[in-house]
Amino acid sequence: MRDKNELQQVTNCALCADMCKYSCPTYLAAGNETISPQKIARLIVYEDKGLVEDRRGFSDVMFQSCMCGACKRHCIYSDYDLRKFIQMGRSIAFREDLLPDETKKRVETFMKYGNPQGERQLIQKGSGTVGYFVSCSAYKDEELLKAMDRILSASKEKVQQFGGAEICCGAPLYYAGDIDGFKKIAKKLKREIEARGLDKVITMCPNCLKMMRELYPQIGVKLNVQLAHTSEFLASLLDEGKIKVKKVKGTATYHDPCILANDMDITAPPRQILTALGYKIKEPVYTREHTHCCGAPPGARLGFSKLADQVKSMRLGELRETGADVYVSSCPSCKVVLSDLAVKDLAELISEQIVHGK
Repeated sequence: MRDKNELQQVTNCALCADMCKYSCPTYLAAGNETISPQKIARLIVYEDKGLVEDRRGFSDVMFQSCMCGACKRHCIYSDYDLRKFIQMGRSIAFREDLLPDETKKRVETFMKYGNPQGERQLIQKGSGTVGYFVSCSAYKDEELLKAMDRILSASKEKVQQFGGAEICCGAPLYYAGDIDGFKKIAKKLKREIEARGLDKVITMCPNCLKMMRELYPQIGVKLNVQLAHTSEFLASLLDEGKIKVKKVKGTATYHDPCILANDMDITAPPRQILTALGYKIKEPVYTREHTHCCGAPPGARLGFSKLADQVKSMRLGELRETGADVYVSSCPSCKVVLSDLAVKDLAELISEQIVHGK
């Protein structure tokens, strides 16, 4: 670790009381001290000093973090994010060809098809300087795609929808530790945006938003467009009266996607939407900035299915406790992972309740 300040930061973390572990989904779900934030930091320090002989063991631990930002949110150091150092560890694992099997498969698929899903058709429709980037996580969700179509049609907004084929934000490569590959994909997406003449891009995937807004600038890729999450866009359509909805009576529990809440600080617009739709919101115990990750699809941010399932089961239990009529989120991945609760996206609720939509 060349930067002495960085070494001091992660050393402080390694010597901390480790109280942030009580907000860490992987630690709480698995009860494994080795993957608590402080212990991960210690392992990173040991690796930096050349004391780690078990290369596979080190790499495996690096992929047992949700990368959700809970430890950062509850850290006593205001300018510290353990995930930065975990990413360094993942980059080491990538270079040494020590990726977990499920993560490795995603990377291999990406290298072959330019996305983590395989062969896809291009989505390109609509016009205007506002772009709706259809994320990989939303691409195969027909109900979600139809919901956005109906909302955009009813709003009369001019929006270009684009995605599919080899268009991706590069998040799968980033979380796998392939920073060179990530930078290449970031530049490609920048070209895709510029070719469409866009001045604003909205996306449904919190990870896509994080990549474009926070991480692209760190690797020297600047998008000269306004960036927004669909929950912000949809809330503005309702607030400005561009779409009309019929109100319902019922209760709703909203699951805050971890990246959206912890990194993007977007927690109010989804609740504004639910209120506008007529729902009484029943909050889970862990909500807003205290939300717990859903676990994400195996191989995405977590490298192991068993751990991802443990995190998912814990979150499902927390949400079930509210006994709400409907469970809602604003992340396509969360919707899939939490499907046991028949979670719906905010866009789907709006589409169901929209007035005069097609």
